[in-house]
Amino acid sequence: MKSSSGNGAPRFSLVTNHGRVLACIAADPEARLRDMAHSVGITERRAAHIVGDLERAGYLTRSRAGRRNRYEVDGATKVRTPRMHTLTIAQLLALLLQALERQLG
Repeated sequence: MKSSSGNGAPRFSLVTNHGRVLACIAADPEARLRDMAHSVGITERRAAHIVGDLERAGYLTRSRAGRRNRYEVDGATKVRTPRMHTLTIAQLLALLLQALERQLG
C-alpha cells in the first residue's frame, strides 16, 4: 500500500466513498453532484454512479426540484452489512457524525 505522505502511513479510508456520499446527502439533501464529488475527492461521474447505487439499494430517493435533484435518505432502511444489520441508516449516520464531532472538537 502506498503512503500518502513521507511518514510511511498507509493511504486508505475506513469509510467507503458510498458512505461518504450518503453522509453528504444526509447533511445537505439538495447537494449537487459536483459538491459531493469535491467533498469526497472523487469525480462527478463517480459521484453520480454512487448516488445511483444508493438509490437502487433503497438507501435514498431522488426527486426533481426545478432544475436540481433533491435527495431523501431513508433513515429506516437497515444497514446491509452482516455485523451491523441491526442498525438503521439513521443510527449509523448519527454514530458517524458524533464521532466526527468529537474528532474535530
